[in-house]
Amino acid sequence: MKGDFLVMNRQYEAIIFINPSVSQEEMDIIISKIKNILADLKGNLLEEKQPEKMKLPYKMKKFKDGFYYYIKFEMATNNIANFRDRIRLIEGIIRITISLIVIKTPKIKNKDKKSIEEVPAIKEEKQEEQVQSEQNDFDEGVAK
Repeated sequence: MKGDFLVMNRQYEAIIFINPSVSQEEMDIIISKIKNILADLKGNLLEEKQPEKMKLPYKMKKFKDGFYYYIKFEMATNNIANFRDRIRLIEGIIRITISLIVIKTPKIKNKDKKSIEEVPAIKEEKQEEQVQSEQNDFDEGVAK
């Protein structure tokens, strides 16, 4: 089966900047187009924040401000480029940025180290030996 490979679904977040001069009706149409593209590419919408008007950090396509729309979604890795390209073709989109969400899990190092419970027991044994040797030294001093 040449060319068959496992396609993983991963979590992504997209920040989409929308033209500030669009009306509320046009905004709703743009958002529905984005959701339709996501559904067409078998993506799963996980989280969404309603668009809010913000001042842009720098000029984008001659705009100083724009609507900021955030979505978090899950999609197959081979569909991301297609998703980005189709979103860019929607009229009113200034810019789209898609980032992979990396979920870090702590690595557990399994080395042959003594467990925490064993360490105090060893210290107690050494203390007992030290007390015993001091007692023997004292007994020898008294006996002389």
